Amino acid sequence: MSTQNRALLHASLVRQIRHFIAAAILFNQKVADHAGLRLTDMQCMGVLDLLGPSTPGKLAECTGLTTGGVTVMLDRLEKAGYVKRERNPNDRRSIIVHVNLKKLQKMNVYYAEINEQLEAFLCEMPTAEVETVLGFFSRVNSLRTDGATQA
Repeated sequence: MSTQNRALLHASLVRQIRHFIAAAILFNQKVADHAGLRLTDMQCMGVLDLLGPSTPGKLAECTGLTTGGVTVMLDRLEKAGYVKRERNPNDRRSIIVHVNLKKLQKMNVYYAEINEQLEAFLCEMPTAEVETVLGFFSRVNSLRTDGATQA
């Protein structure tokens, strides 16, 4: 493949990724609006779902928010019943934040249709292609977690 064709292929891929991200953000905003949440608050719940119970410091690190911003966000989420803060059994000076699984399950209803469509699509893909896509996203996500793409 020529250098020019490869550059066009890369540009097309980046454009498709940007479309995917934009659509995901806009859909998540609709869900957040329906639930009466801020988009960042809802994304924090998603991070907690992925990480499991975490400290506010870890949430700040993963979301890019300041620790003060995380505290304000957790105040809103706790007041609305979406999260619970408990003492950290391993460090009396800190707390652990847990997502309320019942509330999270209610939020997941909004994603049921798209998740079913995605599952059907993935079932049609050859295993080797799914493995390639998985490898791609694993590497891209590691770039973010390694701090290489900080804003």
